Amino acid sequence: MIWTQPETISNRFRNWAQSAPNWETAEFCRERTFRFLHRITSLRQRLAMPLIVAMLGGTGTGKSTLLNALLNEHVVQEGKERPTTAQPILVCHSTVDPELWGIDLSGIQIVKRDLAALEQMVILDCPDPDTTENDHLRETNLARLRAVLPLCDVLLVTATQQKYRSHRVLDELATVAPGARLVFVQTHADRDTDIRDDWNELLKQNYETGRIFFIDSVAALKSQQNQTVLSKEFADLQQLLTVDLNEEAAIRIRQANFFGLAVETANDCRAEIIEHWAAVGKLRDRISEERRLFGERLSAKTRNELIRDRRLWESRLLGRVASQWGYSPFSILLRIYQGCGAIVSGVLLTRVRSMPQLALWGVFEGVRSFRNWKNTGNHQKTTTIPITNWEEDRLRESALVLVGFATDAHIPTESCTPDFTLNESKQAGEAFINSIADELETICDRLAIRNNRWWVRVVYELLFGGMLFFLLLRPAKNFFIDTLLDQNAKFYGADFYIISMFWLMAWGILLLGFFTFTLRRGLDREISEMSAQWERLPALDHLFEAVEKATNRIITYRDELETIHQRLERINQQAEKLDRRLGRKK
Repeated sequence: MIWTQPETISNRFRNWAQSAPNWETAEFCRERTFRFLHRITSLRQRLAMPLIVAMLGGTGTGKSTLLNALLNEHVVQEGKERPTTAQPILVCHSTVDPELWGIDLSGIQIVKRDLAALEQMVILDCPDPDTTENDHLRETNLARLRAVLPLCDVLLVTATQQKYRSHRVLDELATVAPGARLVFVQTHADRDTDIRDDWNELLKQNYETGRIFFIDSVAALKSQQNQTVLSKEFADLQQLLTVDLNEEAAIRIRQANFFGLAVETANDCRAEIIEHWAAVGKLRDRISEERRLFGERLSAKTRNELIRDRRLWESRLLGRVASQWGYSPFSILLRIYQGCGAIVSGVLLTRVRSMPQLALWGVFEGVRSFRNWKNTGNHQKTTTIPITNWEEDRLRESALVLVGFATDAHIPTESCTPDFTLNESKQAGEAFINSIADELETICDRLAIRNNRWWVRVVYELLFGGMLFFLLLRPAKNFFIDTLLDQNAKFYGADFYIISMFWLMAWGILLLGFFTFTLRRGLDREISEMSAQWERLPALDHLFEAVEKATNRIITYRDELETIHQRLERINQQAEKLDRRLGRKK
């Protein structure tokens, strides 16, 4: 059998507990894990020491009698119906020094014997958990019992026909069973009916019982003293405890017990997390919903403002197209129009009424300047204009809603208070505007390339150049040809040039109008398509970011526990390969 070293699991549990987020449930898990780590400290110290077998049972079930029979000697006092074990009695070989185990021996009676049966094990005769002499004695016995049972490797649980349903014994067994292998023994075989099937039915929901032995302890002790044949049930039990559970088996049992305790700890923590997880999930869902609502409102508002004042963007786009067009008659017309447009844009900019419009224009210009800086080596520092475009009352309302959800999830609310949320909104707003400005820059590049294709340039150059050529050709023909061939021909006067200029301007305005209409339609379409994705921009993640990070730490914390638990489940399955006669808690 290959075992993962318990130290590795212990360290992983310790690191997990120490990484607990600021969450009430995590505090419970931390305390539960440290109790487990404290408990297994003595287990690691005793890894190579003799196996400790504790005898647990109700009053009158014959624990002490069975102990004497197993050792073939009257080591402890026996009783019939009254309790005789008032304090734990530890029976060990005379060569064993229990003080070296790191166990608190106060309140424990030590009995040493030179017996062969004690060479591989130590037997602990426990006080009766259901003692009823008086309340004070009962509490004393229970306190002693709970102090020593976690130190044991194997629990030998005794019961009789009358006592096998004892709730006190079952309660104490449930407390310590995850850290020990179990051996179930029905005593008083000489006078009781065999109730092992009923006992197994009672226990099977929570325990794997292994083999349940049916023993007459008094007869077994007499048979050994008279050197007669032992009953098969007792012989098998004695063989299991004194021979089969040798030193190597003891180490494997302790390792199996360790992983049983670890699984129990992981299950307790998982159950606590699952119980409070719904509130954490609701908080995360509410964060996503609030972001979505704000994203929809902000994207719709920004889209409307961009479309309403798109003359600013048209001017910038027209200048980019003209700069890529080169030098030609129509490109010169574009540059003249763009220059006039820049003046108009400046006038429009003075009429900007909203912070988003001003911020977008500033960021857009900053992106353009940054590109020029990269291309020309100009080290002029660009800046962006921060923006607060959130509705403050709506933000405060959302923050108060999240405070309620965080309270239900037992998560500190400092990270989602209204004032804290308002500070986060500034960063989120600036990131949102920066993202939109980057996308606008991409749109302008794409539209500039689309409207700079060779066939577009050919069409517009032919249309505008043809008109220009026609208007220039007529006065040239009048001056060089008509007046030379016909002395009576008249030169064209200023009115002709004024009319020609008028038609040239009218034709140019018509072409510019159609060209800018194409740009405007493309810009509107691109902005509309792009705005559908703005409500999901990563920039919005800055809103309610702190409280979301708190939930992310909780998710990481839970996932690490799940990883530990899955690994423990795989390792704990190895315990099934131990002696099938041994039981354990499911």
